[in-house]
Amino acid sequence: MRAARILLLPAITLMIVFAASLASGAMEWRDIITQPSLLWELRGARALLAIAVGGALAVSGALLQVLFSNPLCEPYTLGISSGAALGAVLAGSLGAHGVIEGVALGSLGGAILFMLPLAMLASRREVSGQSLLLAGVMLGFFGSSLVALVMALNASSGVSQALVWLLGDLSRASTMGSLISIVLTILATGWVLRRHAELDTLLLGERPARAVGVEVDGLRREVLAVSSLLVAVGVATSGMIGFVGLMVPHLVRRQVGSLHRKVLPLCVLWGAVTVLVSDLLGRILFSPREIPVGVITALVGAPLYFFWLKGRSRHG
Repeated sequence: MRAARILLLPAITLMIVFAASLASGAMEWRDIITQPSLLWELRGARALLAIAVGGALAVSGALLQVLFSNPLCEPYTLGISSGAALGAVLAGSLGAHGVIEGVALGSLGGAILFMLPLAMLASRREVSGQSLLLAGVMLGFFGSSLVALVMALNASSGVSQALVWLLGDLSRASTMGSLISIVLTILATGWVLRRHAELDTLLLGERPARAVGVEVDGLRREVLAVSSLLVAVGVATSGMIGFVGLMVPHLVRRQVGSLHRKVLPLCVLWGAVTVLVSDLLGRILFSPREIPVGVITALVGAPLYFFWLKGRSRHG
């Protein structure tokens, strides 16, 4: 019963913001009433994608933070996002201008390619979590350098399009793609949620977890695979959206503690709310121009989190 009450506020907030997202825009009310399918195509699919991406990034951040015992970990720490960016830019440079057919698939392929060496390292018992984290950071620098190299050698419009999209773009959402993203996010979260007790034990560190019988190496591989899938879903469908995977898990843990049976569902909901609100602001603040959702999450989220922390320290 208490768990249901905890989920009630973010669920209601999400429904309110979803309704506001559908109602906000340039369409006349007469057109909305007479052509509801057009409303869904223009706003509904986009709102669903924002929900899926926000939930995926927040859950991925929560998993990575506990996996590496590092509060600075987030979905883009391990270099997987750099691989996704590299794939997107390469697809753009080759003329694959369509996001669904080209840039998104290139981004997904790049994310998977950069995840493979991390998975190989994670399967070796002698490799610690900190060493794995350092390898991910190095992969990130390597991927970013390759992106810069491709940009320097190829100044085509496809590269420019890919780079703009990587700032965070939900405008090309489709109903089918959004539904697939939501299903993948829910399934991945449910899959890892069944191991919530082992994740709680991992909060104590790898050695204490091994001492009480947790199979840390298998858990590490599983969490890494789920996190990579969630990052790939986010980057391949909407580009780079920062802040969500870093800050939302911290805010959730301050609200309900560190037990993952509470943290992971709340991360899905509050992550969805964060991206949906950011996308709504990006559409209406400077209408008819749109601000990339990744820009909004960073510009609004980081200062808000800073002042929130400052207020807590003053009263704590």
